[in-house]
Amino acid sequence: MSFKEYLGCQDSIIPKLASGFGGGVGRKGSLCGAFTGSIMAIGMRMGRTDPKDRATVLKVYEKCQQFWKQFEERFGSTGCYNLIGYRLDNEEERQKWLDEGGMKKCAAIVEETARMLCEFLDRA
Repeated sequence: MSFKEYLGCQDSIIPKLASGFGGGVGRKGSLCGAFTGSIMAIGMRMGRTDPKDRATVLKVYEKCQQFWKQFEERFGSTGCYNLIGYRLDNEEERQKWLDEGGMKKCAAIVEETARMLCEFLDRA
């Protein structure tokens, strides 16, 4: 099941919004795309609809911090480069990452993150 289905979204906005997250946001090695997408999903599930709703924002911040801690405890970092050890915006390093099964490693992180997020949202 995709998060689009999990969260009950009817349109294709999620893949569009998440398109740039891969490789630590545009292959720059920053925040892990699976982590970033999780924060987006937390906001979709719990976020405010009124821009002036400060109480809901504070609740979402708390939940995001909790998930951040859980992600770091599980993987050791939220940073893409720290997780995979390669600079994906460098073609030579990206090819080495691919040759060494990098896509499989990232897919495993995405899968585990999705499981963690579903459990997290079910408890929230």
